[in-house]
Amino acid sequence: MLIPKEKPYLNGLNSYYLFIDKFVEHLQGEIGSGCLYCRAADQELLVYFDEREVVRGVMQHNGERARVCRDLEPILQSLQLKNYLVTVYYLGPSSIFFWGQLPEFQREKARLQSTDIALPDLIFRFRQKKFSGFLDISLVDRQEGAILFFLQGERKGGSYSWGRGGLDTSDKEYNHLLGILQSNRGTYEIGHFKKRVTPEKTAVRESNNASVPIYFSNLNTAMDEFLSIFLQVVRKKIKTDPFIQLKQKLVDFADKNPILDTFSKQYTINRDGNIKFAENVPREEISSALVDAAWSVIEDNRLEKKFR
Repeated sequence: MLIPKEKPYLNGLNSYYLFIDKFVEHLQGEIGSGCLYCRAADQELLVYFDEREVVRGVMQHNGERARVCRDLEPILQSLQLKNYLVTVYYLGPSSIFFWGQLPEFQREKARLQSTDIALPDLIFRFRQKKFSGFLDISLVDRQEGAILFFLQGERKGGSYSWGRGGLDTSDKEYNHLLGILQSNRGTYEIGHFKKRVTPEKTAVRESNNASVPIYFSNLNTAMDEFLSIFLQVVRKKIKTDPFIQLKQKLVDFADKNPILDTFSKQYTINRDGNIKFAENVPREEISSALVDAAWSVIEDNRLEKKFR
């Protein structure tokens, strides 16, 4: 399991005294998004949630591969069998889906020492090897640490024990970490993402305040996720069918951008938000135009904050 480094929002709870499904609903109203980490002697559970729904559940017995579930039911069944210590972490809107969609990973058995290799030198090696995964950093004489995430060798953000929100993409906290490592010894544990993660453009806009670094293995997956979330958000807030609104917007946008013309049969979208591209079409260009059209519908309905 990979657990955020930030200070827990709540800890020291026991699952015996909690109705986890009701507790998650309470947290959705109180903090919006985050995760529950439940630990027993032989099993760990994670529940990622945002203000609307459970994003993902993860279950792992000691020495076995983690199992992913899309709802709470398998988690609730495990909680009935034994007691768990429960910790709650706040994860900001710009990081919840990143944490909730982390690929399967494999940790290296050997730990590196900061006295043997400086962090900038290690990151330089990651860049050369186009490394995708994470670096779990622990400070030997201090109860502090960080997790740095990498995509194709580039540092994409970090979770810091002195930070908040689960994923800071700025250089400020990273530079603070470098300063600490200059006078304190640390250890490095490397985790490799098992699935190949490619830096294709994802269908996620950046707000003025925070980027949303979500990475998918292919453009179809990214667009399916984007359109599915778009339809879910709009359906909950308006009476008109959002699929009809989107189709109308595509007709309007096609006047300026013919690539969106639905009669060209370069792509199709069904009511569930699944997209299919024809062969040998400019998928990235079509996707970018679709994102703009969907955001136009969002802005028409004043749902920008909710959608982000």
